[in-house]
Amino acid sequence: MVEVIRQPAEITKEWLTQALCSTGAIQSSVTHVEPLIIGEGVGLMAQLARLSITYAKPESAPTTMIAKFAANNENKAVAQALDFYNRETNFYNHIGDESELRVPSSYFGAVDPDTYDFVLLLEDLGEVSPNDQLIGASEAEAYAAIELIAIQHARYWQKVRTPTTSWMYDMMGEAGTAVLQNALYRPSLEPTLEKFESFFTPKTRHIAQAVGDRFGEFWGGNVTAQETFVHGDYRQDNMIYPPGSLNAIVMDWQICGVGRSIFDVTYFICQSLQPALRKAIERPLLQRYVARLKEGGVHTYDFDEVWHDYRVVMLGCLLYPITVCGSLDLSNARGRGLAECMLERNLAAIEELGCEEFI
Repeated sequence: MVEVIRQPAEITKEWLTQALCSTGAIQSSVTHVEPLIIGEGVGLMAQLARLSITYAKPESAPTTMIAKFAANNENKAVAQALDFYNRETNFYNHIGDESELRVPSSYFGAVDPDTYDFVLLLEDLGEVSPNDQLIGASEAEAYAAIELIAIQHARYWQKVRTPTTSWMYDMMGEAGTAVLQNALYRPSLEPTLEKFESFFTPKTRHIAQAVGDRFGEFWGGNVTAQETFVHGDYRQDNMIYPPGSLNAIVMDWQICGVGRSIFDVTYFICQSLQPALRKAIERPLLQRYVARLKEGGVHTYDFDEVWHDYRVVMLGCLLYPITVCGSLDLSNARGRGLAECMLERNLAAIEELGCEEFI
């Protein structure tokens, strides 16, 4: 069994040889490996390093890879509470190759059940970076993203309760919802209201508190009728667009699992679009989503129901900014800026869509 190491400094040629041979990625051995830390201040839940690799013999495996490790701060406790690392590792080990979305290739993935350290070895996409969520998606990128996630949702619609999908985390069932409400939302709410007081109006402050009390209504309600495989963190910071293409490579599957389809759509729209663009195209985006679901064989989810659920789930989406603002280490400027952006956009959407109707 391959040892699960904790950080880039622990990568040796011997360890990398064992890891890559265990999955059949290489047949010979690694003679040299040099890790370089990358992505500082971009991700909140993991460490990243680029590996430059030399093999003893010619191999089909690439000579550079991205290594992903557990966060080395208090954010790791949040990841463990929600089993982020097993979720992402299972995605790549089980269905990464068959996903309807473009995803990085995976060469090794494992989680230590005792220490909750994890390692993923992923395709190096080169000197590219995700689109900046703070800037937001363009209109064309938004339509493409919604169409792609609809195709993914249609593929797994009502097909996530089989022996072969038993590894999928049930993120919106009764037990999963209770964990999110009691372990994340409620403990994070008062710190968020205190530290980010200027972002709240009296109305949105009341709404945020009411969501904490009735979280299940806005998160997992009606999940069975829409049950599919969801990304869970579908936003611009997790997408890389190849030059001249709107077919994004989608990364960071740490929050994936069984859930209600409208969540991915709602979360993308409220987090990845500037508020003015969201207001202008949210209805057409949802109409496009319904159309693509129907093309994929899903005929039980019409626009009126989608629009209603979109407004309800906008309240459930508060889980993410409330948790980030109230629980995570935001010591770097990029992390702080992302937290502020997430909170501001979600609250604006809630007010403009009249979501207090459901409180």
